[in-house]
Amino acid sequence: MSQFKVIGFDLDGTLVDSLPDLALSVNQAFAEIGLPQAPEALVLTWIGNGADVLISRAIEWSGATLDDVQIKQLKRRFGIYYGENICNKSRLFPHVKETLEKLKAQGYILAVVTNKPTKHVQPVLAAFGIDHLFSELLGGQSLPTIKPHPAPLYYLCGKFGIYPKQLLFVGDSKNDILAAHNAGCAVVGLTYGYNYNIPINESNPDWVCDDFADILKIIN
Repeated sequence: MSQFKVIGFDLDGTLVDSLPDLALSVNQAFAEIGLPQAPEALVLTWIGNGADVLISRAIEWSGATLDDVQIKQLKRRFGIYYGENICNKSRLFPHVKETLEKLKAQGYILAVVTNKPTKHVQPVLAAFGIDHLFSELLGGQSLPTIKPHPAPLYYLCGKFGIYPKQLLFVGDSKNDILAAHNAGCAVVGLTYGYNYNIPINESNPDWVCDDFADILKIIN
């Protein structure tokens, strides 16, 4: 085996193409209070920093002036809709399931580190039949801080008794790359995900991959 013992993965834009369901949920919540409908291409640029930031960016785009109570209610309604839409239109990206299965079979410990609300993480993975492949699931409320802070990756190192150099992280956005760099971990940047329409190579990951299956080449 390679120097890596644990492989961590972002979720949205890395394992799962969740953009259609996120956009649907935003627009359903917006429709309730008469706000405009946002195109998927725009919602894509709001993803990556958790649900609260996504909704804040959406409100700013809409031009609406909402008080704190209205914002809290909008976020709550978005959460309800997303819970209903969690795998309505979402799909695994190509080669994700078979690659994860191969990595697990080779003895790697797999983990998910996402800024998505913690309560949605396991249901998404379960819907695609891959939740059993992971030894740890960290969402937006699992720890006091989220990516790009390195704390979630430090947590994995502590839990599994490894050095940062033994953890490989795989993500699609600059937050993933920054978190790994900040923790002293090697990182793969995927080109197909949600990175605010900025090429992932500009964040200087150790490897840039177009295909999820390329991870097998990196570790071997």
